[in-house]
Amino acid sequence: MVLVRSKGAISESSVDLTTLIKPSTSITNLKRHESFVKKEHTCAELYGPYPSSVPVPMTHKDGRTPSPYVVAKAKTMWDMQSFPDHRDVGTPDEWIPRDGKLVRLTGRHPFNVEPPLSVHQKHKFITPTCLHYVRNHGACPKLAWETHRVRVGGIVPRPLDLGMDDIAAMPTRELPVTLVCAGNRRKEQNMIRQTIGFNWGPGGCSTNVWKGVRLRDLLISAGVSESNMAGRHVEFIGHEDLPNKVGPGPFKDEPWGKLVKYGTSVPLARAMNSAFEIIVAYEANGERLQPDHGFPVSFLDVPP
Repeated sequence: MVLVRSKGAISESSVDLTTLIKPSTSITNLKRHESFVKKEHTCAELYGPYPSSVPVPMTHKDGRTPSPYVVAKAKTMWDMQSFPDHRDVGTPDEWIPRDGKLVRLTGRHPFNVEPPLSVHQKHKFITPTCLHYVRNHGACPKLAWETHRVRVGGIVPRPLDLGMDDIAAMPTRELPVTLVCAGNRRKEQNMIRQTIGFNWGPGGCSTNVWKGVRLRDLLISAGVSESNMAGRHVEFIGHEDLPNKVGPGPFKDEPWGKLVKYGTSVPLARAMNSAFEIIVAYEANGERLQPDHGFPVSFLDVPP
């Protein structure tokens, strides 16, 4: 029964509230939901279908692009390799098909870009890999899955020399990761006070579903122990040679030359901590990495 106010007086109504409330979820749908939650799902089931990874290059400065028929027929980025973006023609990266919508922040080369905000507004959570932001220091190395090697050396009991198929055969870890450039929105900072960095807009962030092997598993395979980790680091050294812009380096007996490798490091204790998602990734959004994102393999450090 419901109490109803009528002309200042309160009276009873015979309307049953249960007839006014429509259940938001049926019992059948609830059972389906419970079944979905209990089942282990792949990332493709949870976040897919992934948006197309095929870039649409701007082949001429007047804005021309390949025909819609050519774009629709393309299955991977390499189906667009005969249509380089006009800004890449004559650069070391001409062999890489790139999407013309990406906002170039440092001219033609090296390739530093962010997607326009309309891309994030359209695709929401998962960013197309061809529209993921890029921060480069030089030319992309032209590498092959079949011949590339990943070596684990230094002070390890069992040095490793692995091919990409060896890495792909190991137990995998796959998860969505949002990456944000440290310079995101720097353009606004530069408008107030000039910094040494170039003008990133607000689009220097992207989310892909990354897949690879845990760094911890690689180190354990190399015989690395979880004891005596204090003061030790895992160093990552890239393949490409880049112009030296930092000087002779810290070692007087081994000064750096005109070309240097790009590198970084993490504490060994962090690398061996299973709470951290530190992976050596070889796929993004269900496909092998694109060259601008580290193909054939890239290092990804995700805090807990």
